[in-house]
Amino acid sequence: MISGMAGPTVRRLQLGTELERLRVAAHVSRPDAAAAIGCSEQRIGHIETGRNAPTKSDLIVLVERLYGADTATLATLEELREEASKRGWWSTYGLPKWLAGYVGLETDAVSLRCLDIEIIPGLLQTEQYMRRLYALNDPPPANETDRLVSARLQRQDRLTGPDALRLSAVVSQGALERCARDGAVASAQLAQLAERAKWPNVELRVLPFDLGLHVGTGPFSLLAFPDHLLPDAAYQEYAVGGHIIDDPSVVARLATLFDELRSQSLDADESLTMIAQLAR
Repeated sequence: MISGMAGPTVRRLQLGTELERLRVAAHVSRPDAAAAIGCSEQRIGHIETGRNAPTKSDLIVLVERLYGADTATLATLEELREEASKRGWWSTYGLPKWLAGYVGLETDAVSLRCLDIEIIPGLLQTEQYMRRLYALNDPPPANETDRLVSARLQRQDRLTGPDALRLSAVVSQGALERCARDGAVASAQLAQLAERAKWPNVELRVLPFDLGLHVGTGPFSLLAFPDHLLPDAAYQEYAVGGHIIDDPSVVARLATLFDELRSQSLDADESLTMIAQLAR
């Protein structure tokens, strides 16, 4: 079983995987399962692949009556179904669809690797820094800024707790230098970076100017998930949106690129030393 911190996306996948296993073990076809609950074969497929969660009555018919599972199994799957049917916390913030999709994956991930060239990674930003960025870039109305900032701050909760996200961040020296030159945010942001870089689940490495040219072409993130219920995914954000990448070959190429840039970066102690020098 996966941890209790898993969100609805992973819960739906776990539930679907278990339902498919039970169906196959009971020698029941998808068309027969669909007929039992009065739906299309396509819906059974969507349930088993985690795209949708079944209703409670559908679960009872499938698990107990059709697949012949015991009461304890039904109770376990009903608990999963309830978790899988919940809306994610981010749904109340009115995030753009492209961002909401990423936040859902980030909430379910067990590890995140990210490359940032011009700005501090979102999970390591202070509130002041966030608001400064929004103010610089065609600022939205104040109430919308408040929602976006609140959502990003809540995302940072994934870095704490018993199931804390493992974060490995490669940050260009340029992002740190730009931060250090902004008097409104420099002190607090650099101090927070130094603090969080010492957390056991956070690794921060600086890609220095002394490296010269490098192969990094822009920011991206790589996510891994519990129990391999989801394949690794990547995410790239740009000025007017963002998109999730699930093509295994592209994700693998980005993972290789990240590893190369990480190996060319300062180590953790050297990175902390640079942050301390910039904070003076």
